[in-house]
Parts: sequence; C-alpha cells; structure tokens
Amino acid sequence: MIRPAGLGTRLRLLTAALDDAVERVYREAGLDFRPRYFPYFQLLMNRASATVGECAADLGFTQPAATQTLQLMARSGWIEVVPGEDRREHRYALSAAARGRVPELQSIWDAIARAAEALDAALPAPLAATIDAALASLDRESFHALIMRELIP
Repeated sequence: MIRPAGLGTRLRLLTAALDDAVERVYREAGLDFRPRYFPYFQLLMNRASATVGECAADLGFTQPAATQTLQLMARSGWIEVVPGEDRREHRYALSAAARGRVPELQSIWDAIARAAEALDAALPAPLAATIDAALASLDRESFHALIMRELIP
C-alpha cells in the first residue's frame, strides 16, 4: 500500500484507524457510543451540566463542532437538555441511562488506555509524547506561520 506523503493525510489515516477500532469495541459491547463523544462525556461526568459554549471552550473545539456532537449524543440518549438559569440557556447533562452505563464505559476506557500504552511502547518514540510536543510547538508558532516562512524565499 502506498502511503500518502502529506502529514495531514497521514494523521487523518491514523485517527481513522484508532477511531474505527474504538468504535468497533463500543459496537461489540452493544453501545451506541462514538469516540467523539468521549471528551464531552468526561466533561459532563465531572459537572452537573454545561452549555455548548462551555463545552467548546473547555475542550478546545469550535462551537459548531460542539453543537453537532452534543445533538448526536442527545439523539442517542447519552445526554439530555436541562434547564439553565433562564429559558434561553440550553444546558446539557448526562442522562440517567448514561450514568448507569459509566462502569461499563470505564472498563472499555481503561482497556483503551492500556492499548494506547502498548502502541506507544511498540513505537520508536511514544506517539502520545510526540503529539503533545507537536501541539506545544504549534502553540508557540502556528503551522500557517511555518508554511508562510517556507513560501517566502
């Protein structure tokens, strides 16, 4: 198989491989849960409720992405809309059914964490540490700035 040369393409292939495997584990466990739900679920496990804006800000996602994921989670029964301080405020909280599935999910998440550690150990350099270093580097100088420096002779 010929590997694409682009970094973004390789990262998308890696993400797809990881997400597909994790989604398959959820499906085999009889859970309608997606990898993209995980950070939102974790956030809502630690809070009574949160708005779309709070989720987006705390997780580092865009508001449209947070809205889309929260709506999918609500349709799947993982979360529900709960009253806010006023009628206009929409807050989300884990549903009672979701709270009841936490032990089962936690067991899967623990297995995923151990599998990620095994993957890291099999690589020449730990993937998690490399990703963290890349993100930190991009915080110091954006990829756009790096590209522009390469474009300008």
